[in-house]
Amino acid sequence: MKKLAVVLIIVFLAAAGVAIGSAKLRSKDGSTGTPSTSMPQMMKMAVTVEVAEVKRGPVRESVRYVGSVEAYESVTIIPKVTGILDSIEVDIGDRVSKGAIIAIIDDADFAQRLEQVKASLKLVEAQHERSRINLDSAKRELERTEALVRGGLVPDQQLDLAEAQRDGARADVDLAEATVNRARAALDEAKINFDNTRIAARLSGYIDKRRVDPGALVSPTTPLCDIVRTDPAKVVINVPENDVPLLEVGLPAVVKVGRGDVEYKGEIERIAPTVDVATRTTVTEIAVPNAEGALRPGMYADVLLVAREKSDALIVPEQALVRGNGQTNVLRVEDGVAHACRVTLGILGEGWAEVLDGLEEGDVVIVKGQYLVRDGERVRYASDEELTAEAT
Repeated sequence: MKKLAVVLIIVFLAAAGVAIGSAKLRSKDGSTGTPSTSMPQMMKMAVTVEVAEVKRGPVRESVRYVGSVEAYESVTIIPKVTGILDSIEVDIGDRVSKGAIIAIIDDADFAQRLEQVKASLKLVEAQHERSRINLDSAKRELERTEALVRGGLVPDQQLDLAEAQRDGARADVDLAEATVNRARAALDEAKINFDNTRIAARLSGYIDKRRVDPGALVSPTTPLCDIVRTDPAKVVINVPENDVPLLEVGLPAVVKVGRGDVEYKGEIERIAPTVDVATRTTVTEIAVPNAEGALRPGMYADVLLVAREKSDALIVPEQALVRGNGQTNVLRVEDGVAHACRVTLGILGEGWAEVLDGLEEGDVVIVKGQYLVRDGERVRYASDEELTAEAT
């Protein structure tokens, strides 16, 4: 075995010597030399790559969160008086306008109370008028007594008696006025209670829940129904404290719900002033126009907060970027040869990168295979058949 190994080594060295000798070339002046360094490169096969064209288009830098859709406003309708519910005019899903009558409480007792208070008011008003007449009479009697006393026709005690009668009449007037005011307040209360048997919507929106039926005894603690306003919709997200500096009122947001690809555009409307110590997040509310009602309260929402955005930027696919040594390059292809180009980037997001310097519109860059290619090497574009085969 050792002899066989020695023989193989000798054969290998001999073959290597032949290869080296045959590689030498003689120049025209008779001197010997090595082949040109470009020969191996010329003979090397071109690397197959995928390319894309530098173009102008939209680009945005965004941060993704998961949130929930809530009603923009929500109220629970509760009666202000106790009584038997005579009718309820709405059901789940009905559209209502603010001020519209949605329920009626049996008003018979309230109407009777109103008439009683009206009658009581008339009575006390009559008593007030009589006390006022008595006061006028007492004043006139006092004036006559004063004249008689001055003439010496009656003793001074008569004057004291007349003054006491006047003061008593004045007190009766004051008492009657107070009684009238109390009766008028009772009348106002009776009118309000009667009016409150008609229950109006305090918000324009949709009926979300109907909690009672006609015939039920209701009171100021009995919820009748819920009304929600869903246009605009409110999307609530919890933003980690590291991202809080990105937040500002008016910042654009893009919302998706369910499995659809439809994007709904909104903006941040409210930002909580604190960070929750348990979750280390800040509650942020986004208002999204929702005229068609596609965003329903309770849905999960996929939210993109758009930190920066341009509608007409010079862009390349982000996969074309080659990063290293503290700089970013792309491989631009010209006449079948790859050239490394250093680029200055702007906005990055959603698979695209804005190029501020280093490329021009229409340039072709390598997006796949760039790590197999060096600056100055030849490349070939992958055919449609190759791209299809790779995709499958």
